[in-house]
Amino acid sequence: MDQFARTKQLLGAKNMGKIKNATVAVFGLGAVGSYATEALARTGVGNLHLIDFDKVDASNINRQLFALNSTIGREKADLAYERVKDINPGCNVELHSSFINAKSLEDLLFEDIDVVVDAIDGLNSKINLIVGARQLDLDVVSSMGAGGRTDISMIRTGDISETSVCPLARVVRQRLHRRGLYKGVRAVYSIEKPLNKQPYKFEDAVDALPDHGRSRPPIGTVSWIPGVFGLTIASEAINIIIQNPQSLHP
Repeated sequence: MDQFARTKQLLGAKNMGKIKNATVAVFGLGAVGSYATEALARTGVGNLHLIDFDKVDASNINRQLFALNSTIGREKADLAYERVKDINPGCNVELHSSFINAKSLEDLLFEDIDVVVDAIDGLNSKINLIVGARQLDLDVVSSMGAGGRTDISMIRTGDISETSVCPLARVVRQRLHRRGLYKGVRAVYSIEKPLNKQPYKFEDAVDALPDHGRSRPPIGTVSWIPGVFGLTIASEAINIIIQNPQSLHP
């Protein structure tokens, strides 16, 4: 039995052919990126590039698909590879355990990528990725802030120029404007005002890796919001693949 038969029934054989031949690069395999990767794999995307330098820790378990007590200390990229290959053994998966900056992007972005998924937390890395991808005329679907929200009904999609309320989206727009980029990036965002009601304990602060930025306090999160963000991103990516008349993979 064709494991993608039900998807083909809904989307059609021609579109499934596009999906099978498509290449999607997922940058960031945490809360949002793990669910995006899951949906892309289960839809039958044939080529996935998975990029993340981080390892699972206990604080990830409340919201990240790859995070379990049994996977603490393991690299997220390795866990993503194993899960994708278990879902779809025919998927070509390339792993990159790399921190995202202007230098590393030279080896991570290339013209044959159909969709770039930005599920990165760090602002500098996010901006470098978006600008680098758009300079290559690659389609980008970018996650704005999922932390501090609880209401799924407030999640929206639209061009980055259309985003509102989300503080991260506002800063991303400002930083992109400085680089001459005003539109052309698909965003998933929430119009719910972010909350972080309870004070955090010092020992729960997120420690940045050496040379990868400052330590920062955690933002309150629940399991369902990042998951819906990730699944929505996957939906946007698939729509780009099947609707693009200039697709390299007819």
